[in-house]
Amino acid sequence: MGKKDGAETMKNQTANLKNVLIHRAKRLAQAGFSPIPVHGNNAPSEPKRPACSWRAFQQRVATDREIEKGFHEKVTALGIVCGRVSKLLVIDFDDVLRYQRFCRHLPQFAETYTVKTKRGFHLYFRTSEKVPSHQFDGGDIKGERSYVVAPPSRIESFVYRCVKEREQLEIGKSDVDQLLNYFHVSSSVHTLAGRQVREREDIDVRRLYRRLAPRIGRNNALYRTASVARDSGQRKEWVEKQLLGIHVEAPGRLGHTRESGAERWQEGTRTIASAYSKQAGVANGRDTLPNSIRETLLKRQGSTIVARLLDIFKLAGWQPDAFFTQGDAVKLGKRYGLSRKSVLQALTGDLSTYDGRHIISRRYVEYLDIGGLKGRGRGRPLELAYQAPSVARLLSVLNVARTPGDRLYVEDVRTARAYRLAVHREYIRRLSPRSSLPVLAARLGVNERTIRRYNRALQVRLTACVGRLALRRETLACLPQRGWRVGSNTTNGVWLETDDGRRLPAWRNIGAKLIRDAEREAAICVRRASVYSLDAEARPAVQFEPMSLRQLSRLLIMRDQAPGKDGLVSRLRQAFEGARERAAAVRYEKVQLTFDNVAERIAEDKVAETISGYLLARDGSGLEVRRPARRGIAYRMLKEYGSGNVYLALRSSYKEVVMSLARHALRADDAEAGLEWLARGLAGA
Repeated sequence: MGKKDGAETMKNQTANLKNVLIHRAKRLAQAGFSPIPVHGNNAPSEPKRPACSWRAFQQRVATDREIEKGFHEKVTALGIVCGRVSKLLVIDFDDVLRYQRFCRHLPQFAETYTVKTKRGFHLYFRTSEKVPSHQFDGGDIKGERSYVVAPPSRIESFVYRCVKEREQLEIGKSDVDQLLNYFHVSSSVHTLAGRQVREREDIDVRRLYRRLAPRIGRNNALYRTASVARDSGQRKEWVEKQLLGIHVEAPGRLGHTRESGAERWQEGTRTIASAYSKQAGVANGRDTLPNSIRETLLKRQGSTIVARLLDIFKLAGWQPDAFFTQGDAVKLGKRYGLSRKSVLQALTGDLSTYDGRHIISRRYVEYLDIGGLKGRGRGRPLELAYQAPSVARLLSVLNVARTPGDRLYVEDVRTARAYRLAVHREYIRRLSPRSSLPVLAARLGVNERTIRRYNRALQVRLTACVGRLALRRETLACLPQRGWRVGSNTTNGVWLETDDGRRLPAWRNIGAKLIRDAEREAAICVRRASVYSLDAEARPAVQFEPMSLRQLSRLLIMRDQAPGKDGLVSRLRQAFEGARERAAAVRYEKVQLTFDNVAERIAEDKVAETISGYLLARDGSGLEVRRPARRGIAYRMLKEYGSGNVYLALRSSYKEVVMSLARHALRADDAEAGLEWLARGLAGA
């Protein structure tokens, strides 16, 4: 085929597509829809931009002459204006999984006219209601002042096509409200229009009791069921009315002493009263905040504000991804003891981001009539909303692994001290840990002196653990030698103890003298991590433990007891810091931004924030400035810090980097560093 034949064929295809689009547009106009021409492949940079001024067609349907004039040879796509002019509402799903979830949850709305798009689906509905155009997580709702690209449009190589050839469902006000509630209210605590708090669903306490009683016993089942009902906000009188009758009639376990009905009734009343005497907390363990999230925020931010706000969301019953406004959060925070300044600091201040990412997501909602607000400009966001973060999002933002979450109560979030004290209390109550003061202090981002005050306030029982090893000639070599440069005569954490209770420094020359004298038996003692507990039973103040020579040598090396030499801990710390710097260099790839390439590097999306990186710049004093990777912020930073001084730091998987460093270290026969990186990689650090 020659060049002339190819050009003729292309011209015929263009003419055929033009005729098809004109024919389709006229049929849509006859059916009451308002069609408009869309550039398509004629404008590769903006293929979905209308090819004409379409403001007039938001009020009326185009005539046949206007359609023939608008659809010229270069136009390859067709659009339909949504809203009351076409009596059309379209739900645009950009995510296939979101569309499939919608079809499972609301199958009655799935059987309508459906169009396959490049990224997802369009669902068409006919309605006379005024529905504002706005965005939801995973797509858009196309109503007033919006349009959709319709079949048989062609953009690049993709052709829009109908996958469900059905009549558009006609829906009324109740159906529209149900659809909007599904996307914005059913998973939310508040409706943005009405500010109404979503009530918690009642729990079937009778069914719960019958399920628990055969497994854990009648009284235990009654106490646990009453506790669940208390946490869900049900009144004690109503719970007694529901449970006492079936509790009296429930059969006891085999061999249990038989009681009269009156005795069972009184016992049940006391059990329910005992459950309601406790503070109301979180309903179950799945609704608690993982401890890894709390500890990371406390250590890295040095503040309890964000962690307390997240726990307040849980205590208030706010569901993950729930929409709320700044005023809602301030009102809720004041109810639980968090000031307005603290809430704003967590939402928009210095504590609102972590490594350039927002901890609590922001959403710009473009409702036309929310609380009396009215749109004054096309595309202008009318209200800034937030979303309560899910646990999965928090784990991703903070880059930590999921751990169990301790249950906290309302009084635990009133103040910063009460919050840290509660986290410390629940950790000791759950594990009775064997740990050191520095480790406990690092968990909460405080010093050791504060941990001692917390232990006194909680009346923590401390058991000092001491390892003992008999002093012999074969064990003498592990003791350190005292050099002439050593100024102190003590050996912290290690000592020699004779059989009459006398304590001496654990120097090798002193141990050799005790062996030579052979007058009395002696032992090497090492202070190990203490055991902390809140048990009521008495525990010994000191607990002696036998210890092997290998364990003693390892402990002394880890304590850096060799004078004048770098201990193992110091060497490992230096190696780890060097590896951390190498990991940081691999973890981020910096791309220099200018006014010309911002639009290419950062997508314009007012709903979804960039999660693959952050903006980085250096101020006049050389300090590093980090901001979320959004296009508007990038332009402001370029104006403030100058072109060429702003970078986009692209994020790669930290876990993959850590595992690669572990493999590299193991191949280089550096077992210590390799095992350290391997442990951190497996832990998801």
